[in-house]
Amino acid sequence: MINILFVEINYIGWLVDLLSYKKVTIIIGLIFVFGIIYIANIIVSGNHIPGTYISRPIETNAKVVQLNAPYISQQSDGAWNGCEAASLLEGFHEKGILSNTNLSDFLKQMPYSKNNNPNNGYAGSPYVKDQSNYSQSIYPKALSNWGNLYHHVSDMTGATAKDLQNQVSNGNPVVTYIVSHYNETPEYQRYNWGTGIVNSHVVLMDGYERGYYHISDPNRGKYWVKANLFEKAYNYKRYAVAIQ
Repeated sequence: MINILFVEINYIGWLVDLLSYKKVTIIIGLIFVFGIIYIANIIVSGNHIPGTYISRPIETNAKVVQLNAPYISQQSDGAWNGCEAASLLEGFHEKGILSNTNLSDFLKQMPYSKNNNPNNGYAGSPYVKDQSNYSQSIYPKALSNWGNLYHHVSDMTGATAKDLQNQVSNGNPVVTYIVSHYNETPEYQRYNWGTGIVNSHVVLMDGYERGYYHISDPNRGKYWVKANLFEKAYNYKRYAVAIQ
């Protein structure tokens, strides 16, 4: 009887240990899974830029407009400063234009400025990270002239945030020039053609709801950004190109 009781006690102890082990394993597994999800959310939602979100922040009774333009990575092509062309191509693809054209081929068609004035074409090279003598950009006038070779594109320079919303409401994604990371202070630099913002970036705005804009960012992926951050970063220049 004592031996049987001893075996039963050992069995119960082993069972408790097994259940405890399984419980710990499950907890560790859940922590791992949620950790992966959290990291992925950070990576996709603007590289953890405060005020950006991968999932749509649902506002009660808010009107949502989202065109769902594709994401085209400028980094995968090595075009570290090719955000203008990538954003324009994202908008074209949303419209069903140049669907079989990738960023590499599209960049080969981009006009370059002979005097490094971004108002006339791209200044510098989109494939070189640091060119302090050039603005490394192509501004709305030249970008829209290029875009019109393929589809109707409008230079929206000076447009308000409401103007941008109206374009998206009509099914037109908008290439927008912003200050990098939204919350940075613009760094101005003088060039032979005028003044430019060094820490600028270009993204495609393809959706909005009350308090937020949806962005397809060729450098960081697709995400929602708080309206006050986007509008502040955009209003420094109010440079935009609508793909109509």
